[in-house]
Amino acid sequence: MPAPVSALANQASQKARSVGQVVGLYAALVLVGLTGAGFLVAAAYIWLASVSDPLIAALIFGGTLLLIAAILAGVLMSRAKQKQRERRQSSVNTAMLASSLSLTGTVVRILSRSKGSKLLPAAAMIATAWFMFGRGSGDSED
Repeated sequence: MPAPVSALANQASQKARSVGQVVGLYAALVLVGLTGAGFLVAAAYIWLASVSDPLIAALIFGGTLLLIAAILAGVLMSRAKQKQRERRQSSVNTAMLASSLSLTGTVVRILSRSKGSKLLPAAAMIATAWFMFGRGSGDSED
């Protein structure tokens, strides 16, 4: 193998090993954290069951966990809707940019064919189109 290719392969191998180690450490961190949280929930349940009825404690914990899950689901759905709105706005901006470029291309062709006295009105038309399209791109549909 040529030296540059060998050096590149060696560097890629080292990066892959480094990334693998980082991913392994994060996985271990998540596993230990979730295990600790599970023990805390179990301890809280045992305490609540000793203070009250075990059935009441189970209902309280079940309801609380379902409420947390519902809140998280609401947040995720809200984020999905926001991303969809951003995608829609991006496509509108892209279409507006394409229209603006098309109009500018047409005006530039007209400008390139014009001589003398027609130059000023053509430049005014370009400036007007730029002003109109530039102001419309900042509006949102919310």
